[in-house]
Amino acid sequence: MLLSLALALLAPVQGDAVSDPLAPARAGRIRCIDPDRASRTCGTIVHYTLRGDGAFDALVTGIVNRDPMIVIEYSTFGQVRDGAVCSRIRPADFNAGKLTSNGTALSPALEANTRLKLLQTLQPLAGHERCYRDTTSGDELSVNVTVDGILRPDMAQGAIWVLPEDGYAPGR
Repeated sequence: MLLSLALALLAPVQGDAVSDPLAPARAGRIRCIDPDRASRTCGTIVHYTLRGDGAFDALVTGIVNRDPMIVIEYSTFGQVRDGAVCSRIRPADFNAGKLTSNGTALSPALEANTRLKLLQTLQPLAGHERCYRDTTSGDELSVNVTVDGILRPDMAQGAIWVLPEDGYAPGR
């Protein structure tokens, strides 16, 4: 679960390639990864801010632990290249992230333990470039993910684009 949050955006399936992967963000939508439409929840939510020339900033909010429910919010950045959304996996982004449970800060001991586990999970991918390329599959996206150019089907997840006012939040 920690790895899926850390990698945030993932999943291979056949379908039509998406030509501008961040067009929905340009239209004010947010990315919901691992969606549950019935409960309006996502494993991870990504708010993109486009900077031009394919560059972007992203505010990522996602679940790192389910019991107790612990959420991280962190910032990162990247670039769209050849139709793929790419960013470097930087443990510093996660280390600087804010951890909460039910909207409140964690106890110092729980925060230290959660952060340690998260960073240990990320360590094998630290410094590597992750790219994703969406394909359509009905009204949900499937996402082909590469790490340093190598396809990683083990990182499969679905995603949808939603409006902020749709009320989606991290959960499951």
